[in-house]
Amino acid sequence: MVNSTYKQWVELLYLLVLKELKVRYKRSFFGYLWAIANPFVFALVYCIAFKFIMRVQMENYILFLLTGMFPWAWLSQSVIQGTESFTNNQSLVRRVVLPKFILPLSNVMQEMVHFIFAIPVIWLFFIVNGEHIYFGPMVLQLPMMIIIQVFIAFPLTLMGAIMNVYVRDVQYLIGIFFSVLFFATPMVYPLSMVPADYQFYFTLNPFYWLIDSWRLVFKGEIIPIYHLANLAFYTVILSTLSLYCYRRLTQRIAELV
Repeated sequence: MVNSTYKQWVELLYLLVLKELKVRYKRSFFGYLWAIANPFVFALVYCIAFKFIMRVQMENYILFLLTGMFPWAWLSQSVIQGTESFTNNQSLVRRVVLPKFILPLSNVMQEMVHFIFAIPVIWLFFIVNGEHIYFGPMVLQLPMMIIIQVFIAFPLTLMGAIMNVYVRDVQYLIGIFFSVLFFATPMVYPLSMVPADYQFYFTLNPFYWLIDSWRLVFKGEIIPIYHLANLAFYTVILSTLSLYCYRRLTQRIAELV
């Protein structure tokens, strides 16, 4: 009975993700390429601004941007769009008997699909820049990092979706929150450019460890144990908070949406 329930949840999640992908790119000529275009264009703009105008002295700066921009796009878009997953699916929430966490989880999985499609683009830029792709360490660590990112993005998305039902301003605050975090992670500059006295405060940001780990994976380097320890710590904290919110606040979602 339990296995049957889990199977139904997986099938429902698959159908929701498939539906959202089809709806988003319906009658679109370029289709899924739009998911890749957005972070790619932003990376090019920041590369021109910081590398050629502000003259950031960093080798392979475009690779530094791309290896952080695509995981960031997965994270930020999951949370921003998933925050409205309950309010935008009122009929499902009110009339269909389903575990409510499936809706925000579907947003995370949808953006994960976009990210997986973007991985060959990152590899292509490594080849164009004359960099060797170390598939051995990458193949071993890539699935692990995808799982870690799901376990970080999903609690944030779930909490955002729940709070947005009670206070609709949350959907706007989330966008501002991620705009600030984009520069505080850091995304467009290495941590080494931050004055030594302030670097510790940047490392308190859980997304710093996430993005830096992704950069190490794409470079074919082994993720240090203290990176994984920090990611595990923040994953536990976020999962605990989201579980508390889910148990305490989901009872009234159907009547409030």
